[in-house]
Amino acid sequence: MHNLREVVERAAAGDAAARAELAQATWPDVYRIAYSLLHDPHAAQDAAQEASARTWSRIEQLQSPERFNVWLYRIVTNECRRLKRRDDRYVPHADPPAFPYEHDSDDLIDVRRAIASLDASLRIVVLLRYYYNLTSAEIAYVLAISPVTIRWRLMIAHRRLRGLLAEDASVPATPPSSGVVYVNESIVNNR
Repeated sequence: MHNLREVVERAAAGDAAARAELAQATWPDVYRIAYSLLHDPHAAQDAAQEASARTWSRIEQLQSPERFNVWLYRIVTNECRRLKRRDDRYVPHADPPAFPYEHDSDDLIDVRRAIASLDASLRIVVLLRYYYNLTSAEIAYVLAISPVTIRWRLMIAHRRLRGLLAEDASVPATPPSSGVVYVNESIVNNR
């Protein structure tokens, strides 16, 4: 995608081509976040479509175009919450959520399953932090909770993931002494 700020500004000004470019570029992320929260492909599709519609109807209200993705992710999570409150009929599936990195490594599949086994409040924080590289403050904005709570949830998620993955003989039960965790071949500080 071109310069995100420029495309968002053009979309907010009513440029249909810019809106189409943004919609196409953001749809996979919108769906993945919805699926990660709902664990149901049909409910995720509904939530993602509704969140997209809300985004395009309110894009001219966005005050900081460079924060478009964070703003969009908040709309998606709010839509998922609304759907959960409104509709008690969906039953979450046990399948791991679709992640942005599609490798077939057995280790990565184990990590996906471990992340999928976390409860939704921990899973979404892990997804937003490590797959979308949002800061604690940005995740706090998306989820409408404090940054301290985000850091707490990340700590709990790290502990649970370490425990789940420690069952596999190839993963140590204790974190690396450097405080660094490897996620999808990238280094993330464990703080």
